Parts: sequence; C-alpha cells; structure tokens
Amino acid sequence: MPDDGEKKQQQLAMGGGDAIQAEPVPPPVVPPATKTPFQFNQQINIQQIPPKALEKLSPEQTFELTKALLQQFERSDDRQFTHAMEQIKSSAKTQRIAMVIGGLIAVGGVAAVTYLTMQDHQVIAAILGTFLGTIVAVTIGNRFFS
Repeated sequence: MPDDGEKKQQQLAMGGGDAIQAEPVPPPVVPPATKTPFQFNQQINIQQIPPKALEKLSPEQTFELTKALLQQFERSDDRQFTHAMEQIKSSAKTQRIAMVIGGLIAVGGVAAVTYLTMQDHQVIAAILGTFLGTIVAVTIGNRFFS
C-alpha cells in the first residue's frame, strides 16, 4: 500500500498533479515499542513522570519515589542556599577590601596635603586637598544613596 508521498509521485508521473514535489516526503516517525519498565532517573532535565508509569507502582514504590523526590528538592534548595551565602560573603569581603583601600588612599592624601602645606606648597596642597575632598564626598554620597 503506497503512502501519501508515493501517491503524489505516482500522480505526478501520470501527469495528474498540480504541484511539483521538490523534495521527497520522509515517512512518519514512529517511536519503537519497548517492554522495559519505566525507571526513575534523578537527572535534572526530567520534569514529569508519565502517568502510566505511576499507575503501575505499588503504594510502597510510590512512597519511596516521593521520598526520593523530596530528598532531591532538599538537596537542590541546600545547594542554592549555599551558593547564595557564598555570593553574599564574597560581596561583603570585596566591599570591606574596597573600603580599606579607599581609607588608605584618603589617609595618604591627607598626609600628602599636610606635608605639602608644611613645605610651603600651599597651592599644590589646596588643589590636591580639593580633589581628595571631592572624591571622598562623592564616594560617601553614593554609598548612602545606593
């Protein structure tokens, strides 16, 4: 018995078709019939268990499957919580280091302004002090408003 693609080709060969088929039509894909039982796989990509597989399970197997699913969800939540805590600790450490470095730069700048003032370089000290004060004010202002 010829399928639809073969029927169209026969009609075209006899001159009874409207359109010319440019590419052959592939046969429909039929999944193979297997007799292996459904096995629960703990891969993350599996989202739903087929309903027919659940119907074949005994109450004990259903309980064990539910318990395994809950354990997997718990492990996933623990992993996410641990990752979030590590990110927070890393962010806090980075901010602490940035504040220490900024403080050292500010103290060094004040020391430089003081030294330049004592060496009778008031104009250079005033320029450096104004620049340093502006940077500190902007940094502190951004910290309070962010």
